[in-house]
Amino acid sequence: MGRALSRSWEHGDLTGGPVDQVFAAVRQAVSGVIVERLAVTRASDDDNVFFLGVGTVLDRVQLDTGPGGQPPFFVETDSCRVVTSDVAEAVAAVSAGLGSGDVGAGDDLRW
Repeated sequence: MGRALSRSWEHGDLTGGPVDQVFAAVRQAVSGVIVERLAVTRASDDDNVFFLGVGTVLDRVQLDTGPGGQPPFFVETDSCRVVTSDVAEAVAAVSAGLGSGDVGAGDDLRW
């Protein structure tokens, strides 16, 4: 994936939508995860695009959402694309894209 202009998306940064639950669960499941949000130049541009990586390997997963962090979630890596409206499925897809095989859609994740 290409490197886009982005800004760090920290633990306290919230969209107010279900994607916040996705980020909380991924941060719990994957050690060292980094989340960045697309930086846009105009307020009318779509900034519901997030980039996730681990350690020094950035942009391993791209996660697009609807306005305000709402589903559907579009999870993309260099090798696959998953579209889902389910938080647990989004967590599983993001975690798999980050190289963590420990999280599945049926796992009991707390956020």
